[in-house]
Amino acid sequence: MKTLKKLLFPAILAALAAYLFFNAYTQRSVASFLWALSVALMSLAVLTCFLRNTVIATISIVVTLAIAETALGYLPALIAKKPDSGINTAKDKSIYAYFDSAQTYNTPAYWHLGQFGSQPKPGVFTAKKIASNGDVLYDTVFTIGPDGFRVTPKYGDKQTYRMNFLGDSFTFGEGVSDNETMAYYVGDLVNSQQQGAGKWAPLKVKNYGIHGWGIHQGLAVLQSELDTKANLNVVLTAPWHSSRVGCADFFSLGSPKYELQSDGLVKRDGYCRSFGWVEHSPKALRGLITSSKVFNLIQDSLLVTSDQDKQLEIYLGVLKTIAAESKKRGEDLVVGFIKADDQWFVGSYNNDKIMAAIKAMGINVIDMTLADKNELLARNYYIHELDKHPTGAANLARAKLLMSNIAK
Repeated sequence: MKTLKKLLFPAILAALAAYLFFNAYTQRSVASFLWALSVALMSLAVLTCFLRNTVIATISIVVTLAIAETALGYLPALIAKKPDSGINTAKDKSIYAYFDSAQTYNTPAYWHLGQFGSQPKPGVFTAKKIASNGDVLYDTVFTIGPDGFRVTPKYGDKQTYRMNFLGDSFTFGEGVSDNETMAYYVGDLVNSQQQGAGKWAPLKVKNYGIHGWGIHQGLAVLQSELDTKANLNVVLTAPWHSSRVGCADFFSLGSPKYELQSDGLVKRDGYCRSFGWVEHSPKALRGLITSSKVFNLIQDSLLVTSDQDKQLEIYLGVLKTIAAESKKRGEDLVVGFIKADDQWFVGSYNNDKIMAAIKAMGINVIDMTLADKNELLARNYYIHELDKHPTGAANLARAKLLMSNIAK
């Protein structure tokens, strides 16, 4: 009976630890994991005297981390907030969007950490996004080639001329089918000679846009060992790429980091939000570490450019370096610029100032906002109020703008 009483308390602690570990797994909660670990260690300390001082010291450290992790979860104001890019502008904030449980995009089967940061795995993936009020935002398929980039039907084979498309999810074609991306429509316009640019036919188009990427990843692609030789590089960009260039967004982990030089160009400086060892940790451990609010706070303080003006200066430096890289390779460059909402800016820059800076570098820049202001974008040019990624109609309109510019 005495032994049973002695084991009762550690058994309760062990049961509580098991519950917290389960909660940590199901909720992907680092705070729950730390509390579970501390309770498990308490159970061990009660059961045995072996290394008790070491265990108690470890408990103190783990509990401190658990308190910090929990506090940061309840006090999001402690973590620097970044201005919204305008992807979700729904007026009714009670309505939200989510991915269908049966779809395969945005799952571990889709993503992996590659040389340029987060990148899709080869394959054919379903993508379905739904609003809580029942609206279907999109229901489509993404086809990813062996190199980890989206396939462009009909116009991705070997042909005489080639255009590279560099950018983010707008370039990739978030929410639209393989034959509704901007790259596809350019190939279709040129190869069917509908746009007065027959001299470019037959044309191969290569889509290097990926969800969440920035122009720094486009630069890294051009500087990589991939076969990117082309006649024209097309960069589709917006001011919100600057926070990604500055490593400020959590999803920039593992993406190429660049440092601004005195000549206005940028030089490669490792990886964003990276201590090196984190990227090379096992996937489960890496996921746990990078989900930690304490870890992200440390990253924000040590590895991030938080000032928006400085982010935009690096952003412009990346564009200047892309221009220099294109010139060195004997390739032309066009930048398609999409304006951010006016309220997005918190420093000294605005849309007009950025466009003027790009033009001052001698870069051919086209305003591809499709409206005087991003806030005034016509409804047929974005998927939904909960997701302002471009529709096929917007991608076609931008393809026509590009080819009209080239034809002139």
